[in-house]
Formats: sequence, structure tokens, C-alpha cells
Amino acid sequence: MNSQRSKQARFSLMMLMQYFTRGAWFVTLGTYLGKTLEQHGTFIGFSYSLFGIGAIISPFFVGMIADRFFPTQKVLGVLNIGAGTLMLLLSEVTDPTTFILTLFIYCIVYTPTEALSNSVVFHHLPRRFFAYVRLFGTIGWVFAGLAVNMILGRFVDNVEATAVPLVMSAVASVVLGLYNFSLPSTPVKNQGEKIGIKEVLGLEALSLLKERSFTVFLGASLLIGIPIQMYFAFFNMFLNDIGVENVASKMSLGQVSEAVFMVFVPLLIGKVGLKWMMTLGLAFWSLRYFMFAGVSVNAEFLIIFSILIHGACYDFFNVTGSIYVDLKAGERYRSAAQGLFMLVFLGLGKFFGSNLAGLISEWHPSVSGEQLYDWSGIFNTTGIITAVVTVMFVLGFHDRQKYDLDKVNG
Repeated sequence: MNSQRSKQARFSLMMLMQYFTRGAWFVTLGTYLGKTLEQHGTFIGFSYSLFGIGAIISPFFVGMIADRFFPTQKVLGVLNIGAGTLMLLLSEVTDPTTFILTLFIYCIVYTPTEALSNSVVFHHLPRRFFAYVRLFGTIGWVFAGLAVNMILGRFVDNVEATAVPLVMSAVASVVLGLYNFSLPSTPVKNQGEKIGIKEVLGLEALSLLKERSFTVFLGASLLIGIPIQMYFAFFNMFLNDIGVENVASKMSLGQVSEAVFMVFVPLLIGKVGLKWMMTLGLAFWSLRYFMFAGVSVNAEFLIIFSILIHGACYDFFNVTGSIYVDLKAGERYRSAAQGLFMLVFLGLGKFFGSNLAGLISEWHPSVSGEQLYDWSGIFNTTGIITAVVTVMFVLGFHDRQKYDLDKVNG
């Protein structure tokens, strides 16, 4: 096995474990909070927004530590082991205030790891390989969803409403942290150079905002956080609420489709271009929310189909967006630019998206008393918001530069 293929295999395993750790708890947390801890919609939305706050703070780690003082793989190892320890503590917490505080600290520690993982891959491999490596992150998320129902569910009744998935995430995170130390070294850059506050905080990447299309892209990344967080925070609860069985396993089909669509991302970018790939991703989000509005427990085909287009939604915008950011930044701003993208997409987007999702749910109380919320109203509102974001992106993004996805610049 040549060096490039060996690195691809090792980074693929890293991505699999990276997203297994989040997939193990992220989908079921809303059900656990709503049904077991009996928390209301705004509490659930705020809990998910903490992931966004963590991502707002994470560029500090990305810009200050990664590529500056320590090899990136060692930073990843320490952060993932720390995240696993905190997640184990979280699984024991039932007091709402303590739960929020512990989750907040966990999110600060965990969220830098996703941007750093991307940065490691871009450092060692040509950009066209990124989608194939990131594919295994999706597979890891699928494995996590299946493990909740098919493994944990065999031993724990109503497992999605318990803290057991959090324990599974904790164990996986510690294992990942140990594995991170074995990865090919991503050495310290600019060693010996004088570093100012601008470089420390990774603010160099802000120069990219001079380009209108990049600013429009970041704006769309922020606003798309609303439908994304509505899906992750409330869709599991929605399906459980209307009586669908084995919800975590069914939702993992979304990651199966994500894996399938991921394979075609580099090819489709070459065919339709970056703009229309990201536009399709936004448009599919809007489409699926209008579909969610018509879902009932008897509409099994519609449920499955609306889950299966998750791949087009997520890959076409998020994965293409990660590639676009690296293409714009190049080697000099790589980690800082990926951190900036995570700040907006996973940080501000998730923070505002989660809290707005919680507010939207509160604006649509149940009309019959048989369900927790007026789900049709919630999903129609989210679909309209996403349609508006899509139109704004089409009108504002005009980057026509040609990019080479086969290039690797270390």
C-alpha cells in the first residue's frame, strides 16, 4: 500500500470514529431531555445551541494551538480524551443547571476536533480525496444510530430516552483520542516566527471576507443552521411523538444516503460547479421540510424518502463548502479558514439555529393535545425560511473561478 493510500485509510478510520462519537448522542438527546428529564422545547433548543457556542470558541484552539505550538494529531488526541471524560460525567447528571454547564464545557472541548480533522486531511492528501475520507465520518454516524437500537436497545428498554447513548459516545471518544496519537504527524508551522494576536486567534482568514461571494457563502452557512438544528433537535422527538418505531435506526438511513451522495461530490462539482452544488443542498433542505409537514405515522414511504434525501442536503452544502473554504484559503490560512467556517456554520449557525428552532416549536403548540407540538406548522415555517435562504444565495454568490481539486500543497 503506497503512502497516499495508507494515509487515506488511516484518516478514514479517524473520520469514522470522529462522527461516531457525536452521532451516538446528538440525535437522541432531544428525546432524552424531553421525555425523561421532562424539559420544554426552549431548553432543548438551548442545549443544542451550546454546541454552537463551543464552535464559536473553537477557532481560538484552531488558530492558537493547531499549527502553532503542537502537532495537530496530538491536539486532537488530548481534546477527544477530554471530551470522552466530560460526556461520561454528563450521562450521570439530571439537574438542569448542572447538565447545561457540563454540556457547555464538553462542547468547548469537542467542537475544535472536527475542524482540526478536516485540516489534517487537507494537509496530507489532494482535495479530491476529502469527500471520500469524509464519507467514513458519515458511516460512523450510521453505525452509531444502528448501535443505539440494535445493540443497546437489546439490553435497555426505550433506550433513546435514556443516557446510555451518552455513555457509548464517551467510550468511543476516549478510544478515538488514543488513536489520534498514532496518526501521521502534521507538524508545527511557522515555528520560530513572531506571532501576534491576529495570527494567534486565526484572524488572518478574515481577509477572505473581502470577496463578496465568500461573505455570501458564510451568510448562507449561518442561516442554514435553522433547518439543520430543527432536524437534529426535534425530528427524532417528532417521529417518536407520532408513534414511529426504532427511530434512531430509521434516521441513520439519512447518513446512509449521505455516504452514497458523498461519493459523487467531487464528480458533481466538476459537472455543475461549486455554486449550483451548494444551491442544490440548500434547496433540498427546503423541500424535505415541506415533506415533513405532511408526514404521519402511516406515511412510511414518505418518512423514509424524506430521511433519505438528507445526503443531498448535507453533502451538497457542507462538504462542498469545506472544499470551497480550503480552495479559497490555500496552505497559508488553512486551519484559520476551516476554523472560521466552523465558527459560522457549527458555531453561530447552531447557536442561533437551535434557539430559533426552540422558539419556532414554542410558537406552534399542540392543537389536539395528543402530540407535543403542531408539527405541521413547525415544519412549514422552517421550509419557508430555508426557501428564502436558497434564493438569497443564488442571487448573491457569483464566484466563477476555476479550481484544481487534484492539487495538494501540504
